[in-house]
Amino acid sequence: MKLSLFLFALSCVLAQPITAQEIVAPDGNAQFRTWRDQQGRTVEATFRGVEGGQVFLQTRNGYVHRLPLANLSEEDQKMAATLKPEGLGIPKDPNVAQAAAVIDRGVLLGLEKAGQKPNALASDEQFVRRVYLDLAGRIPTREETLAFLNDDSASKRANVIDRLVAGEGFTSRLYNYLADMLRIADDAQKAKFFHYEEWLKQQVADNRPWNLVVRDMLVADGRLLDNGAAGYLLRDRGMRLDNLSLTLSTFLGANVSCAQCHDHPFADWTQRQFYEMAAFFGATETYDRSMGRNAMRGLRGELSQQEFQQARRLFDANSLSIHDQAKSDLALPDDYKYKDGKPGDPVAPALIAWSKEDRRLKCYQTAEAALRKTDNEEIRREIFADWMTAQDNPRFAMTIANRMWKMVFGVGVAEPVTDLDDPEASSNPALLHHLGREMVRLKFDLRAFLRLLCNTQTYQREAYTAEVALGQPYLFPGPVLRRMTAEQAWDSCVTLAIGEKVDAFKLSRASTYKEAVDLDMSQITAETIREKLAQAQSLRRKADGPLGGGKPGKARVKNRRAAMMAESEEEEAASPEMMLGLVLARASELRQPEREGHFLRMFGQCDRQIADSNSIEGSVPQVLMLMNGEAQQVLSSSEALAVATAEAKGSAEAQVESLYLSFFSRKPSAKELETVYEEINGGLTPGELAWVLFNSREFVFVQ
Repeated sequence: MKLSLFLFALSCVLAQPITAQEIVAPDGNAQFRTWRDQQGRTVEATFRGVEGGQVFLQTRNGYVHRLPLANLSEEDQKMAATLKPEGLGIPKDPNVAQAAAVIDRGVLLGLEKAGQKPNALASDEQFVRRVYLDLAGRIPTREETLAFLNDDSASKRANVIDRLVAGEGFTSRLYNYLADMLRIADDAQKAKFFHYEEWLKQQVADNRPWNLVVRDMLVADGRLLDNGAAGYLLRDRGMRLDNLSLTLSTFLGANVSCAQCHDHPFADWTQRQFYEMAAFFGATETYDRSMGRNAMRGLRGELSQQEFQQARRLFDANSLSIHDQAKSDLALPDDYKYKDGKPGDPVAPALIAWSKEDRRLKCYQTAEAALRKTDNEEIRREIFADWMTAQDNPRFAMTIANRMWKMVFGVGVAEPVTDLDDPEASSNPALLHHLGREMVRLKFDLRAFLRLLCNTQTYQREAYTAEVALGQPYLFPGPVLRRMTAEQAWDSCVTLAIGEKVDAFKLSRASTYKEAVDLDMSQITAETIREKLAQAQSLRRKADGPLGGGKPGKARVKNRRAAMMAESEEEEAASPEMMLGLVLARASELRQPEREGHFLRMFGQCDRQIADSNSIEGSVPQVLMLMNGEAQQVLSSSEALAVATAEAKGSAEAQVESLYLSFFSRKPSAKELETVYEEINGGLTPGELAWVLFNSREFVFVQ
């Protein structure tokens, strides 16, 4: 690549300087006036727009009123025809607009108290790129950007939000987030967790309420091969205490991990309280290998050493299951040193509480009454799950609301999101409590909740580009400027390469894997084992999935595995798009997590060993991959849709504009156009310009 090309890449800037505007109304609009109808009735409101013969007016309480334009006085009809809509334009749903205005008011109160002002409203170019990244997990295509920018409707922002939360991209985006949170991986416990992955994707696609999804994971029974929801508890097979610690921090923001070994040094949790919570799972067995061991007896002499080892893996996959015993085996640890118990003492289940008021909540009273009524330890998991996911358990709702807020704003109202022991220590306690109540009002519908957040004025403001001072709370003058996640960056690259086909390929491996490993444990002989191993061998290629993919630095070598998968038309249709040997599919449809050296791992994809351990920090290897890796080879190629579309344009100016719209969702400025035009006259090709834009800071940031 030429030196001038590299210098030009370095000259690309991130964004325009941030400005602020005076805010008066709860949704950010500043101009109120008195409107009068034909009968002389008046209302003080701000103008949101006119569409389809209807006028939309928003009162100070945030509610948007829709009424026929002809009902206004003649003077106000003329006024409405000349006014430019302020703020967000026409909402899709007036009720959403009012709920969003309440959130905006809570943010503004926090800013005013600190003597700060909110940022100005983001431009359409900034908004459309941001909302696609946050809700669809990728940048918009050139055509999607132009459709939005050329839409003169006052309701276009609300319309695109509604379209995205209902789209397939949303499923991919939310799955990626939840997979990091739940540590979902293809390989765990010496088996494949494909059923867990596909079950969770289906929950998101079906828009099942979050409280029901979590409850299903906590009360799941049976084999993983038959029940994907069992994957949550089996992910920590045989590690009951570790799983409980993660459950409490992930779903309740309860910082109790230290209490697993001793009384918490910085919080009120005691070790006994931790064990009392663990007692709800005291009868739950996730590590029963007796079935496999019994089946293996007598086979060692009849099977070769290789066959015996392969058979053990089959038994491991079939014994990965959950069941409840009649009696709990949980007791205080051998090194227990506190006066309220002795080592080895059995532990009865009891719920933790953050305050005396918690005990008055219906979820506590119901759970404690259920414990008193029955000695059946097999239903204690259900009692725990009902308590934790109850609508009136405020911390469950606050925790997922705070996580969803962070997903689109870049920072949680409370940080870290795994510690909500003291909501009053958050940056805006009133806002945090309100978000929890909104989650309950929306019945834990994550699509509806994210739709609400993206309809707020707070979300649609320019990004905050200054660095937040260490130790200072962030009060949300706008979303924070942040680097794309690994999945957002990868899915955006795939979009640039194949456009609207980005959501075409759906990975499905669970049924084929089950066919390969499923055993009837009541009929085990050496002969049946050999038959199963032969069947598994023939299905192994399918069970792994049609993922192919060249090795690092080998993008131009055709992938043999992908070619083998295309042996029939049916298989070919089920395979992902390939370009220069690279598999072009959503991150959610690739290996979980991807192999070392892949773009996703280099850009910080979570290793799925520690929850929420994905990274958005920059590194030298990332820079080198952007400049010379597989993705840049694809995006610089004429085979890439963005480049091919630009090359088809008749003029250099049109080529430049096409690529800027594809990469940045905006047209080039006059200065950029002048600079690029000089480079094109010097021999710069559309493919080389694509390399430059791909390597700019603006591409990898969510503004």
